[in-house]
Amino acid sequence: MSLFGFGEVSLIINIIALFLLIVGVVRRKGSKKVLLRHGYLSILGFALKMITVSFIMIPTLVMTPIEMSKFSPLDYWIIIAKVTFGILGTVMGFICIVPWFFKPLNQMACIKVKRWMLPTFLVWTLSVVLGAVVRLGAII
Repeated sequence: MSLFGFGEVSLIINIIALFLLIVGVVRRKGSKKVLLRHGYLSILGFALKMITVSFIMIPTLVMTPIEMSKFSPLDYWIIIAKVTFGILGTVMGFICIVPWFFKPLNQMACIKVKRWMLPTFLVWTLSVVLGAVVRLGAII
């Protein structure tokens, strides 16, 4: 990749996924059709996140060892926070998305995990912001 590296591509995809979640959250009130769209946008956002984790983040981490001693203490803690919130957001997103796959979509099985949705959204947002700090701040 000449113009962008994998980290920048991952950041762009994660920003798009976050944008889909924002649209889904803002436009979730109303009819069952609107709630279904909210669910589909959430699933699409989660799928995009999993693509970046599976095909960019994990392979990069495995194939490119990072020497932690080259980082300042602040950089080190930003990286640790980004990884922690990224993993936490992925697990929480999984908890929110999985109910959709066990019952027909029109039964709104996700209502059972509604209390997880706002915290998940906040953790995802923090993870993307920290990802931007890491990429744009040239920490890694």
